[in-house]
Amino acid sequence: MHFSAAVVLSSIFTLTLALPAPQSGSKAPAPGRLNVNYNFNKQTLSSGSKASSNGLSMIKASAPFTIKAYNSESPIHMMDINVSYNKFWVGNATNSTCPEDRPGNPPQPCPVGNITALLTTSTGGAQMDSGVFGGQAVYIGPRAQLRFNPPSVPIGQDVMKVVFALQPNPIPAPPGIAAFTFSGVGKASGYLACPVAPKGPWQVFADLGSIRDSWVPSGDVSDCIGFDALATDYTSALPAAYEYV
Repeated sequence: MHFSAAVVLSSIFTLTLALPAPQSGSKAPAPGRLNVNYNFNKQTLSSGSKASSNGLSMIKASAPFTIKAYNSESPIHMMDINVSYNKFWVGNATNSTCPEDRPGNPPQPCPVGNITALLTTSTGGAQMDSGVFGGQAVYIGPRAQLRFNPPSVPIGQDVMKVVFALQPNPIPAPPGIAAFTFSGVGKASGYLACPVAPKGPWQVFADLGSIRDSWVPSGDVSDCIGFDALATDYTSALPAAYEYV
């Protein structure tokens, strides 16, 4: 882990992550959300196994949250992690869409759409905080890329079998900090930001310790920057986006 208590304490940044009790079945709207006509029965990552097989005593479903890259000795420190073209990035803007022919009569208002938010599920999965029918699951691909799927498109059988979770208070202070982690692949739990160009953007990969040079954009894993994913609440009456693309 790359957390430094001294640096965190000096960060002008407040995290107030809400971790509700484990849920089963469909996801209800987050507290304070309008009961709109979006689909809240989100798809979960079916490859996520039960907590007992991964050394976790409990898996909690979470409210929506955003994530930042944490590595105080790097140029990506405290930069937002966003999604675009079904991948996660540091240094790229969020890419989403809200079509005119969305469900409803009249259609419900479009979400803000320029924020990347996700949530964890009680089954060890993770999914985008989108309102599109079918949901958009988050997963780690066979080449260690952190990705999300188009709505209603099944995840392939070659994805990494992992459990996503929020680990609250990874350092003694300040309270409210959580890390978005995964488990189930050895001792790996952190991430890599691998540059497309010398000054970014950086594509996000799971730090498995066995990534090949040919998998990363620059062709050299040593160009990548290790980081932890710091999570903070995203509070809105609507999902963060209608559909991430």
